[in-house]
Amino acid sequence: MKKILSEDRIDYQNYRFGYCVNIILEEDDSIEKVFERGYLPYTGDSKNTEEIYYLARSVRINLSRYVRLSENKRVIKKIKSSLNISVDEHKKENFNHDNKFEKFCIKYSKERFSNDSLSNERLQLIIKRENYNKIYEFKSDNDPIGYVITFSNNNIIHYWFSFYDTKYLESVPIGKFMMEHIIHRAKKNNKKYIYLGTCYGRDSLYKVRDFKGIEYFDGNEWIDDIEKLKSICKIDQNDKF
Repeated sequence: MKKILSEDRIDYQNYRFGYCVNIILEEDDSIEKVFERGYLPYTGDSKNTEEIYYLARSVRINLSRYVRLSENKRVIKKIKSSLNISVDEHKKENFNHDNKFEKFCIKYSKERFSNDSLSNERLQLIIKRENYNKIYEFKSDNDPIGYVITFSNNNIIHYWFSFYDTKYLESVPIGKFMMEHIIHRAKKNNKKYIYLGTCYGRDSLYKVRDFKGIEYFDGNEWIDDIEKLKSICKIDQNDKF
């Protein structure tokens, strides 16, 4: 893999000089190893089609320590019974990424993304990436209500992008249900880890609160000190993450 450094924020008074760390995958690189080293896929520049990853405070669940919480069991039972949900698992190459699917994803991004919504160009880049190979389709009475784009192999799952019909938020925590379903499924399929993206700021602490077995990457190694992670995330808030 090829490593690239680019300048980031500086704090000259305290002699802190920041660099963003990115890598570009090369032919024989292992995607699983990339996640293991704290990197996550980057698609912020839709014109750049290389397999780029960025180093960040990634979080994952060590599935050997994961136990479904009683509150999550209650939520799942309620949603399954009220919405008659089924879940279909598709390989990327067998799924129809048609105009209806694209509109669904972009509509969700406009309603829920805190920064810029998802452009069609960026969505196409996501679909083409090698770190996407499986999609989960959630249906209510056979009508699609949500999707989760993932990378999956024998050992790991990366829960990358989720999209759902936001009208269901009026009655049930549908996003939490989808994430919990994939985590539980990974556990049943004997995966070792599921990667859940980054953890910055208070808004991301639901990942710590809702799931057992959380670890985070501190730039050097994976840490399971959740109280320390909570403290760091509260400091992030002051930096407007």
